[in-house]
Amino acid sequence: MTRRCIMPPVGAAQPASTAHRAVIPSYQTERLTLRAPMMSDFPAWRTLMVPDTEGYLGGPHTEEEAWEAFCVYVAGWLLHGHGLWSVELREGGALAGFVHLGLEWGDAEPELGWMFLPEHRGLGYAREAAEQARAHGATLFGASGFVSYVDPDNAPSNRLAQHLGGERDASAEASIDDGQTHVWRYGGHA
Repeated sequence: MTRRCIMPPVGAAQPASTAHRAVIPSYQTERLTLRAPMMSDFPAWRTLMVPDTEGYLGGPHTEEEAWEAFCVYVAGWLLHGHGLWSVELREGGALAGFVHLGLEWGDAEPELGWMFLPEHRGLGYAREAAEQARAHGATLFGASGFVSYVDPDNAPSNRLAQHLGGERDASAEASIDDGQTHVWRYGGHA
């Protein structure tokens, strides 16, 4: 049984949903489109979050936890003025993953993050999308007003944060309860 909360809007709610998505900024890069999330994107999000066998996203997660996380990042647009973008390939329109400027419950400051489906990793898409999101973040927070929180074992994401101009912030890392998360701070690279 498909839960009602993950079904697309119907009736008058459908055009209302479309109108709300239209105010979220969208961007086109050389190969990608960053756009507002849609209900049809949740299955890809769920694929990344359930079971999260690598553990880089705080998992494993249940489907309900994945839904709640999806809602938190999408709601960020309304509550904070920044949030989740779905990232599509310009050629063919396939959903490749997600990039966000978001705030989770324990975040001390806005986070620049990325999650890409396995088949779209290692192709430079995360870099391209994150560069655009970083530029957007700099207009909202200033060049150093946001960070990336990265698991120390996630070598590709740590390399990407460094490529994006991030520098490890030891004082921010010390303030995190787990004492292990890498905090990459961006500054002057927008």
